[in-house]
Amino acid sequence: MSRLTIAAVATAVTLLGIFVSYVPEADAEDPHLGVIEYEISCMPCHGVEGHGDGRLAPALKTRPADLTKIAKANKGVFPASKVADIIDGREIVSIHGPREMPVWGDRYRKPIESNEPFARIEQRARRQINALVEYLKTLQDKD
Repeated sequence: MSRLTIAAVATAVTLLGIFVSYVPEADAEDPHLGVIEYEISCMPCHGVEGHGDGRLAPALKTRPADLTKIAKANKGVFPASKVADIIDGREIVSIHGPREMPVWGDRYRKPIESNEPFARIEQRARRQINALVEYLKTLQDKD
């Protein structure tokens, strides 16, 4: 390899490292984070539009909840904190009986790096859950 090629590769790697270190993390206000979380975590059971008709729904003992009716079931108010707790796994979902819905908080709280501080893990998990809750608000029936 020529010195010019080595220099070009070294420069590219350095610039890539700088770029990656300055890419802002997605936050709860980023609508794409909520959509992505929904597609990955919820859509297989709750379906594309959140009606509980996902491709895995028939395999479950209890039909997944219709996520478009959360506000309607709560007198027109979307209970964001309660929904976040259910997703996290701390809230018992009586409609499911024994919890068939995964405890997503455990998945979100997996360290990305071996020495990642707990506070950063918790912050990331909370951001993912909040983004998902914000997306679920957009699915609510307008009736």
